[in-house]
Amino acid sequence: MIYCALLNPSVDVVYETDELKIGDVLLDVPSQIYPSGKSINVATIIKALGEEVSVCGIMPEYNLKMFEDFLNKKGIKSFFYKFKGMARINTTIREKNSQMTTHINSEAKISSMRIQQEALDFFSSYMSKGDLWVFSGSIPKGFDTNYYKKLIGLCKDKKCLTVFDSRGEFFKFGVRAKPLMIKPNLFELEQFFGEQIIGIHHIALKAKRLADMGIKYVFISLGSDGILAVNENECLLCNAPQVNVCDAVGAGDACVAGLVAGYIRNFSFPEMCRLGVACGTSKVMHCGPYNISVENVWQLMEEVKVKSI
Repeated sequence: MIYCALLNPSVDVVYETDELKIGDVLLDVPSQIYPSGKSINVATIIKALGEEVSVCGIMPEYNLKMFEDFLNKKGIKSFFYKFKGMARINTTIREKNSQMTTHINSEAKISSMRIQQEALDFFSSYMSKGDLWVFSGSIPKGFDTNYYKKLIGLCKDKKCLTVFDSRGEFFKFGVRAKPLMIKPNLFELEQFFGEQIIGIHHIALKAKRLADMGIKYVFISLGSDGILAVNENECLLCNAPQVNVCDAVGAGDACVAGLVAGYIRNFSFPEMCRLGVACGTSKVMHCGPYNISVENVWQLMEEVKVKSI
């Protein structure tokens, strides 16, 4: 079974308006409200690709039904550790005239040590030998910076496989637990090594450094240019096809979903990369954080250019 761990859920509100001016009062603005979290993006696309997947996470009681209903409609099982409270709210404002997008992400309330420990025990109870766990996104305020490291360690104890995609201190600590697969972007790579990284060969050198730490698959996201991928002695530059962009939000999560699906299906390393890049590319062509066209993905795979470096 594939599990996507949801640690910091949010409710996303998206407004679309012709133009936003500070101080204006906007009336009757079209909006969308939906449950959010990077693991939900990943799980939804894994499911769309035809793989069985569950979401396991922590959830404020106030938002529990909303998330359960949403995932149930997608055919995704969910298992949540519940606690009192309400999920944070993130707001996105899209301006049609300027094509500008403004994001306002709220801060989650500080979680107690009791919740942290009980959540660890909750996650551990669902871990079984041979399962694959995807850990992605941020962690609630107040959680230990090594929380992902603990979770990945628990998975290793239970002989589960792990995929890891986070940032900042969470990424630094989590990498030390040596997950199977990681997918930092260039900024996160620079944060990890504490230096500016310029050029493909410099990126490849740092990716190989991470692989030498004991991480089997290292994928460096290059945004619209695709990914640089390292596995053992292979180092591949995988260029994404050029397409019309509708919405880039969630493209990295779509890439992770494709990589996971490719791994589960025992694709060759280059084909894993092609599927990951194709999923990310299909995502940017569709609005919404977890929308892809599966038919489009298989077509795009043929257009991903892969070369050894």
